Amino acid sequence: MAETVTVDNGSEKGHGLVFREGGVCWVIMPRHVAGEQGKVTLYSAAPVVYSGARLETPFWPGMDLAIGVVRGAIEKRCTTPLSALNSASQPETGARVQLLRLRPSGEPERLDMIVTNSTYLTLDARLVDGSADLFKGTSGSFLFDAEKPVGMVVEALSATEARFIRIEEIYQNVARRVARSSGYAQARAPAPTEPPAPDALAFELIEAGLPPIAPQFGEDNLTGPGSYVFRLTQPNRIAFRAVDGQVVTLSGLRITADPEAEAGLPRDIQIDVSSAPDGARTRSVYSGQMPPDGLLDVAISGTRVLWVFVTVRSGWDRAEIGLDAVSFR
Repeated sequence: MAETVTVDNGSEKGHGLVFREGGVCWVIMPRHVAGEQGKVTLYSAAPVVYSGARLETPFWPGMDLAIGVVRGAIEKRCTTPLSALNSASQPETGARVQLLRLRPSGEPERLDMIVTNSTYLTLDARLVDGSADLFKGTSGSFLFDAEKPVGMVVEALSATEARFIRIEEIYQNVARRVARSSGYAQARAPAPTEPPAPDALAFELIEAGLPPIAPQFGEDNLTGPGSYVFRLTQPNRIAFRAVDGQVVTLSGLRITADPEAEAGLPRDIQIDVSSAPDGARTRSVYSGQMPPDGLLDVAISGTRVLWVFVTVRSGWDRAEIGLDAVSFR
């Protein structure tokens, strides 16, 4: 079955669906669930992992649909092909179907529904169990006929009935979008606002251990404008890999944070490296504290690496921690 995810747009939550096409993990959701920031945080089913996604709304104005590229841990679970959305099932009035949504714990919840109205673009369905309800955050959940997706919730008509965009409409618009090469280009993370130093090494951010406090403060900001802000509930391990998968000689790192920002500064930081393709067999090259001015410059003596792991273990005075940038030389 296609992977359902919970979507956090920074002010409210909903659902979406991820799929893979052209070597890229994509997510689709209602436009109103995507919000206005252009970035959201996705949470998988249990065991829960998270990823960030950059979104766009390239579809006709009246269509409540957004699409984006997923980067991070959820990519490993992103295996359903786009072709799976090209469903041959077209339930009509009276058909029995199931709504799939995620509980806050990440546990999937399947609710029996019956189709009450069917049109060319949409269908309506009502919960069979009158004691259940379509709570806030159900938008973006998908309706299934057995294992085949047949529609996406875009509007609650009542506590027990919802309106869905038909999967045929979603598929034809999404397939046309992802087939365009411009879609891939627009989905890439923006380039840094400042040119790299002449001796800078090119590393890409692979994943972070803790989600941002809001999508606009995602970990991808570490290689572009903005800050990565997270609540330090456990040590936060942030993984970087040399671009193109080539081992490089690392002589140092520079980690910066804004001491005047509302978020606190990291305190205890550990840096580990690995030259293994999978990032295993790490070795520690630094363990210490970031100074109160928010600048940590670490010299490393000519070490051959493919991976660099920066772990924030504690903060100076607040649970919410902010990082501005990590650069390599």
